[in-house]
Amino acid sequence: MRRTHNATGPVAAPLNSRSSDRFGIGLPVTLEDGEGETLDISETGILFETAAASQPQLGAQIGLTLEYAMDGYVYRTRCEAEVVRVERVGDRVNVAARLLVPLVSAQ
Repeated sequence: MRRTHNATGPVAAPLNSRSSDRFGIGLPVTLEDGEGETLDISETGILFETAAASQPQLGAQIGLTLEYAMDGYVYRTRCEAEVVRVERVGDRVNVAARLLVPLVSAQ
């Protein structure tokens, strides 16, 4: 059963003081060959977990879709990213990726 996530609720405080603050939030993520869930996200990067069978290679450019709910609607955001770290955790893997285009741009 797929969990639903609501991005309108409270979001954890930033996890550190990098160039872009990271926020711990669990959102469904869809890859070309699998699914997972975000562990944290920032303007310029994402950390997500997925099944080991869906493990992307270090340095690979991947496409992923983030899904979130707001005001009763489900939204999907398509992202392109470069895999910068892969860590095996039991039968899952944690994947850190740098977004090629920031999620939010200051204008």
